[in-house]
Amino acid sequence: MLLNAWLAAGKGAQPPSRRDLAPESMPRILSDIWLMDYVREEARLRYRLVGENIRARYEFPLTGAYLDDTLAEEARETVVSYFRACVERPAICLVVGRLYHEWQRPSYGERLLLPLLDEDGAPEGLIGITICKQTFPSRTIAEERAKRITCILPLDGSAATEKEGVVPVVFRN
Repeated sequence: MLLNAWLAAGKGAQPPSRRDLAPESMPRILSDIWLMDYVREEARLRYRLVGENIRARYEFPLTGAYLDDTLAEEARETVVSYFRACVERPAICLVVGRLYHEWQRPSYGERLLLPLLDEDGAPEGLIGITICKQTFPSRTIAEERAKRITCILPLDGSAATEKEGVVPVVFRN
């Protein structure tokens, strides 16, 4: 549903801007959606809005927080690299499998990241959805039972690079 709304809001081959999105077109998934602003001067992403299901996973407020400040040190470089690749290239990213691995409550599910560009085609931010289908009692059990695939699809048809932290499709234990 989010992908369809994002595609419908776009202008031809260009991704939509934040103001082009119509939340009323996706009421069933709003609790799983998050929105980030791209702070160009700092090349950082900041949470602008988070749905109730996303908010419930955290013990602190995400709105206004920078992505890199919300991640455990062991996950920071990997996660920030693919989030930034999505907004800066721009690209679409799909993560399937283990999510929130560095947390005490890792889960299994899917995450979709979609870039938002302003009217001039400059990076504006991301809209995404994270759906957790199962939560594990510990990181050890999550590592045993759930693998992860991260797929980055640059919108210009080129391949994602190692510099961005992943290759086009990566299987991670």
